Amino acid sequence: MAFMLMPLLCYGQEDVDVDACVEELNAQCPIDLKDDWGFNSFTMVGDRYALVDFMVPSSLTMVFSTVTSNKDNVKQMWIKQLAQYGDDWNRFVELMVEANRRIIINMRPKGSDNTALITLLPADFKKKQ
Repeated sequence: MAFMLMPLLCYGQEDVDVDACVEELNAQCPIDLKDDWGFNSFTMVGDRYALVDFMVPSSLTMVFSTVTSNKDNVKQMWIKQLAQYGDDWNRFVELMVEANRRIIINMRPKGSDNTALITLLPADFKKKQ
């Protein structure tokens, strides 16, 4: 799956903290990406986790339960997939891991009311191959 990279503000600002980065990312939303992928919002929930509302193509509806299961191989698939969004996404992840905060991704296929949550722990990113 190919994606366009979207310019986001938190990259390159070494002193930006997690909360400020999340606010900057959210200010860019909605971020429409190629082929019905996109970020609808980024929200920091206290000092515990970031909630990322993420739209996926409706073509994933048939396999949605499989691609959103809470298994390590599924988490690693999404970590690799989301890393394709480039330096801005990767900087966000780096800040979240450094702060020992979870990233919870609320996924929804376009045009569907179905949603699924994937929780990515800092340790999941350290497993990244």
